[in-house]
Parts: sequence; structure tokens; C-alpha cells
Amino acid sequence: MSSSETLSGTLTELQHRCRERLLTTHHASQVHHDADSIVLADSGLVLLSDARGDVPACRAQSGGLGLFYRDTRFLSAYELTLNGVPLVPLSSHEGGGAWAFHVLGNPPLETTGGGRIAPHTIAIRRDRMVDEGAIHEIIAVTNFGATPVYLSLGLAFAADFLDVFVIRGIAEPPASMCRPAEVTQPCRVALRAQARDGMQQATILEFSLPAARLTDEMAQFDLLLDSGGQCELAVAIMPRLGAVGAPRSANTDLHGLLEEREREGRAWLDSCAGVSGEPVLERIVRRSLLDLKLLRTPLHGGYHYLAGGIPWFATLFGRDSAISALEVCGWRADVAGDTAQVLARYQSERCDAYRDAEPGKIPHELRQGTLARLGEIPQSPAYYGTVDATPLFLILLGEYVSWSGDVGLAEALRGNIDAALGWIERFGDADGDGYLDYRGAYDNGLVNQGWKDSGVAIVEADGSLPTPPIALCEVQGYLYRAWLTAARLLELTGDAPRARSLEGRAARLRERFERDFWSERLGCYVLALQQGGRPVEVVASNAGHVLWSGIAAPDHARDVARRLMQKDMFSGWGIRTLSSREQRYNPLSYQLGSVWPHDNALILAGFKHYGCNSEARQLFAALHDAAGGLRGHRLPELYAGFERGPGERQPVRYPVACSPQAWAAAAMPYALVSLLGLQPDALEHRLRIVDPSLPAGIDRLSLARVRVGTGVVDLTFLRSFDDNVGVSWQVREGPLVIEAVPPRGQAP
Repeated sequence: MSSSETLSGTLTELQHRCRERLLTTHHASQVHHDADSIVLADSGLVLLSDARGDVPACRAQSGGLGLFYRDTRFLSAYELTLNGVPLVPLSSHEGGGAWAFHVLGNPPLETTGGGRIAPHTIAIRRDRMVDEGAIHEIIAVTNFGATPVYLSLGLAFAADFLDVFVIRGIAEPPASMCRPAEVTQPCRVALRAQARDGMQQATILEFSLPAARLTDEMAQFDLLLDSGGQCELAVAIMPRLGAVGAPRSANTDLHGLLEEREREGRAWLDSCAGVSGEPVLERIVRRSLLDLKLLRTPLHGGYHYLAGGIPWFATLFGRDSAISALEVCGWRADVAGDTAQVLARYQSERCDAYRDAEPGKIPHELRQGTLARLGEIPQSPAYYGTVDATPLFLILLGEYVSWSGDVGLAEALRGNIDAALGWIERFGDADGDGYLDYRGAYDNGLVNQGWKDSGVAIVEADGSLPTPPIALCEVQGYLYRAWLTAARLLELTGDAPRARSLEGRAARLRERFERDFWSERLGCYVLALQQGGRPVEVVASNAGHVLWSGIAAPDHARDVARRLMQKDMFSGWGIRTLSSREQRYNPLSYQLGSVWPHDNALILAGFKHYGCNSEARQLFAALHDAAGGLRGHRLPELYAGFERGPGERQPVRYPVACSPQAWAAAAMPYALVSLLGLQPDALEHRLRIVDPSLPAGIDRLSLARVRVGTGVVDLTFLRSFDDNVGVSWQVREGPLVIEAVPPRGQAP
């Protein structure tokens, strides 16, 4: 069907696409972001640079490079030169999020006296770290030549103070609000602007050495280095909102600060569970946990949440933050507790059509930039266009209690639990058919409000768009699991009668779901029901989330597992979002044939829940191979759905994927915990290990510092000669009972 044709009761596809661009959408931007960018981030401050450590002005205009803070770009250019020439990148490394370094060499250089400096005679190392709302950099220049050299070290800089929605092309750029820079010779310059709401903005750069020349666009430092000589320049870059603070010295003990940041990274890893036994897997998990530290962001009263992804979604996302925190519970459960409290803080208390808010609804997205402050976007500050964040909030809280035993938080958030259940009952079902749905037509918000939220992600078999309201299959599973979770939480907090009522509702939902969503023709659950209860009969990865939720009948669950691992769905790098046999399939699309790591991790957990171990192992191997072949072993938000060819070492990249991204970073840790069969019950001081599986090619694997409530245990998994997997353990702390549960039908 052409985009000019209309569907009864829906927007046209063309309208969807226009709205997808003009309205704020949690989807990939059309602005390029290089997955090889070096990311420095801490406490909401994010710097993305290229391999040199630079923010080239030309790439910043077309991509996601720059220094970002509160949805505003405070540095749009930052380029280092030697004698006016760019340097040669040799090596770069991201540390624990809050520190990074770049090693550079010189190309052939002309000197002022007409001489020449041979390539790689001069070495430059740039060490960076974040501290107290500032980026600190040590630029160390060393002369390895046999004779002294005169050098001119240059730093060019600029700040456009653009809102991220303007950079992404979603909003129009404002008239220039930049003000004259304040240059304090020879060590300080303040780039300034006034936002349209009157907010004062500034980027302050301070230098430890006096500049030979300092303007509002560049600083030049003249150096004389003897043979073997070294000179260090320290730079502090400080974004400021509101009144510009007093100058601070750039002569802090930066080497000591760098060591402190390195220690913090090691301490974070030591505070999480750890894995050993297979080197690539160890590196994948280490990268994942460090990326989660990088994305961990404070908000209100010392609580932290996991920001969605770098660069465009470095903020709170209800669905993403909940799933990411849930995925990482087995490694560090306090992240989930903090996230639940942050989401509860922004739970809506009123109806607001502009922001798609209703009482009890958990937010979709939070923003703090100029457009948000002016109320020109629905995220002002919070937007609520999501159908699944509210049940996922309940699931997250239940998972946190299972791992931590912290019933006190459930008691403290009891009002939020009741409000979330109230939203589901009063507002979640637009057509009264008993299913959680979304209306699909909003003046100011997303068209699709499940995790596949781009405007054309939910499609019919003929390629057309279904007619709202849309009841997604996986959302009904989330609802089922949320009701069972809430029932347990209510019982723990003293409301057994209501708990029984929710259990009854969940059982009735499960019965209806099997009747209305199962398709014998597809061999799996349909993607959704649309207006009038008509099925959207396409094969999509959403059916795998149904297994994760536990709503699926066991025989149908096994059918789904087999169906998702067929060649049209399984690419060799993971399960595609849409079958390659479907008309709208495109392996380079955002959600119509690409592969998402978090999607696959949830599906893998669903496979394990129903005892589909072979499929779970195959899926884990695909994710392991994908991560193992990518730079830094970092899984991005998504990658292309092309079939894996012989000898290929990494999947085809999706050009504008966020990297790092929270639920992708948490995917492999969650997949591993699921594959090993860990099921916590901190309230009973018990950890059940149900039918553990080991990845192919790994015969021994250990998990250290697994925390369940106040107990801490080390676990070792060992494959026997008959290919069964046994487990041994040593309880380090606290009361904790380990219960090894054999496969179904096998005697203990």
C-alpha cells in the first residue's frame, strides 16, 4: 500500500513518518553517531570524542560528538594541533566511564626555522577524567628526538549550546543566543549564551599554563622541549547553567585524581558479582558492568538510574531504565532499588493530554534542556507515552525484592504500587476488551507505545499499518507478570485479599490470551490484536517476550522457541525483530528486521523458563560471538539483521545505534544469569539453581560474590562427561541456602 492511502481509523504511514521526525521519539536519530567514539561520562556529564580525543567541528555538526550536559551541547568543537597540524591517533582506551586516554604521534612537521620534525618523534598523551561537574585533561608532550624542538600546541574550541532535539533535527534551531566570550588572559576563557528562557549557559576553559595567545576560539601554547624533555598542560572544561561560578584552579592534582577514578572503576567491579573461566566472556561482562557504571546517573536525593544510551538518550527512560536495572539485579541489585524510587518519583498524579499523562502512569522519558523548560516538547520535564513502563515498574520492584529481600522499599512505595495498578485498571484498556493497549493517535506523542516505538514498527502481513487500539502480545505478558508480582508485594505488605484477587485476574488473562493470541498458522503468538480484536499475524521477536513473562502455555512456549530459531528469525547473530519472510522485513531497519541484544536476552530468559535449553545455549553463543567480535566487546543498542556468513567475526553495524546503551550493556550479564538458572528468594534466604546450562565450548565457569539478601556466595559450574552441568558453592556471608534443582523429569 502506498503512503498516500489511508487506513480506517489510523494515521497514514506518511503521517506516521512525519510525526516520527517532528515529535520526540525514542528511536535512532538520523544524525550519525560513530560507535567507535570514545565516551567519557559521569554524573550526567557526557563527552564524546574521536580517536584523537578531538571534537572536530565538521563532525560535531553532523554527528553526536561534543560535551553534553542536561540535554544541551556545551562543547561543539575541541581540536588539538601541533604546529597547526592534526595529530596521528595511535591508541585510545575508555576506562571505567569516568576516565579515558588517547595516545597520539606527530605527522611530518615543519618548524618555524624551516626545519623538519620526522614522524613520531613527538608523542602526545591525553588523559581525561570527570570530577565534580568538570572534564579534566592532562596533555603530556614528549620529545623523543635527538635535538631540542620548538613546538606550538594549539587548542581550538567552540560551544553552540544547542538542545539535543535541535541536533537530532527534530526541532528547529533557535536564533543565535551566544554572547561575547569572556577572555581572562592568559589562562581562562568563558564561552557564554543565554537560552530562550533566559537561562545563562557557559562553558569555562581553564589552563594550567599561560597561553601565548588566547581568544574566544583558540589557545596557543609555545613549547621548547629538549631531547627527552616533556611538558604537561592541564585543561579544565566546566559547563555551567545559571550564574557562572567563581574560577577554579586547573592545577588540581590530576594524576592523583586519575588514580582515584581508576580505583573507583575497580571498586565498582568488586561491588558486583564477577565471572571467571572463559577469557572472552570475562571481558564482555567486564565491559558491560563498566558501561552500566558509565550510564549510572544521579537524580534527586542520591538515587541513581541507568540512562538510556549515549549520545541521544542520556536521560531517564521508564521502560529502558526498568528493564536495564532488572537485567542487572543478579550482579548488583541496588541499581534496581534506586531505579524504582526514581520512577516512582515521576509517576503521574494527574491527566495531561499534552504529555499523555494519567494518574498512576510511569513516565516514558525525562528531559531537562531548553525546549523542555519552555514546554515546547511533551518531555517537559516528563512525557508518559508508553503502555508498558507501568507494568514493568511493578516487575522491577518485585525482582529487586527477590534479590535483596528489601520489603521495606515495597512498603515505602505501596502508594505507587496501588497507583500503578489503578492506572492499569482505569486507563490501560481503551476498548474494554480486557487487554492492555494504546490508542495509536496522539496530538503530541508517539504513535507506537511498546518497546518497538518507531512509527512503522508494528505492521500487518501485507505491509500496512494496523488499526488502533493496539494490544501487543508481549504487553499482555508484562501485565500477567506484573499482576502476579504485585500480588506477592501486596501480600508481603499486608493485603492478602487483594493479592488473591490479582492472582485470579492473572489466571483469567492467561486463559483468554491463549485463545486470542495463538496462531496455529504462524506456529507462534501473533504480534498484536488491533481494533475489533483482529490479529496482526506476523512473526516477530515480541513473541519471545511472551515466554519471558510466563504467560505462555508450556506446549505453545516450546513451539515459539522452535519457531524463533528458524532461519528467517535467527540470523546467526541473534533473533531478528521481524521475520525475513515478512513483507516489511529490512535488516537495516530500526525495528523491522534488525537484532537487539536486550530483546534477545529477554527471549533467552524465556527459553530457560520453559526448559528450552538447546535454544537458549544457541542464542547465548550468538550474542557471545557478536560481543566478542565488536570493538571493546561492547554490544550496541542494535545491529543489522543480515545472515551470518562463514568466517564473519562481527555483525553488520546499524549506523546510528546508541553505544553504550543501558539495556544492551545489561543483556549479556542477564543472559548468563538466566542460562545458569539462578532464581533468588532473599526473603527465604534461598538461591535456587534450576537446570543450569553452560555455553558451548565452556566446561567450567565460576560466579563470585553473588548476593542474595544479606548472603553472598561463590558458585562453580562444571560440565560432566555425560554433558550434564553440576554446581558447587561456598557461602561467604550471611544465612543462605543453595538448592540445586535438576531438569524436569530427572531425579535429584
